[in-house]
Amino acid sequence: MKLTLVESAEKFNVSPDVIVDYIKNGLVPSKPQLDDSSTELDDHDMYWLDMVHCFIENGSSIDDVKRLVKHCQL
Repeated sequence: MKLTLVESAEKFNVSPDVIVDYIKNGLVPSKPQLDDSSTELDDHDMYWLDMVHCFIENGSSIDDVKRLVKHCQL
């Protein structure tokens, strides 16, 4: 299933800009760049967004999450 940026943001109860920031900061490694507002996120992207959002909501910094993502990539 694919979701737009707006739908993804609604799922996490954040603005689409937050999702864009996660992606631009390299926190969603499966989505290295955004084409435009019609960019779709698939299940793999949503897995990363869920993990990233959880860590940030629980007090981790963007830099902390970047280090985590770097270690998690296969």
